[in-house]
Amino acid sequence: MMAISLTAACSPASAQAAPPHSDRDGTPAVLDTDPEMNAAIVRAQTKLSVFLDALESPPAGTSAIVFKFPLAGWEHIWVSNVRRDGEYLTGTLNNAPIQEGWSEGDPVRVPLENVSDWGWRGRDGVMRGHFTTRVLLDRMEPTRAARIKEIFGWDD
Repeated sequence: MMAISLTAACSPASAQAAPPHSDRDGTPAVLDTDPEMNAAIVRAQTKLSVFLDALESPPAGTSAIVFKFPLAGWEHIWVSNVRRDGEYLTGTLNNAPIQEGWSEGDPVRVPLENVSDWGWRGRDGVMRGHFTTRVLLDRMEPTRAARIKEIFGWDD
């Protein structure tokens, strides 16, 4: 299966009016004041209990359990090998960060309140969650967005 990296770099509001760059994989950079992205993060947080329930008791056929958080405050990055440790999630960075000093596979421990997105693949092959991913799809090159939708099992 093809691994998809969808790490969004969020630029501080005091930075340029437009994001300064995209992630090295072509994922659009997003300002931390972006209303669509912030609404997606709020939705993911509001529905975090759905993710935590699936993490605790994964339905049969569940795979690709991941969550996203703001690494060092601005680069939202996916984490795999997820486990719950009280009010924290632990795991390993799922892709190579933009920020220096971090590498794919590095372990992290993240407070639940810092989770900015989450997801998993159901038995039917459809990805659940990925609220921020859905926002990014509309901002990507159409062929890449279509490929991600296909891999994630999304018809829309």
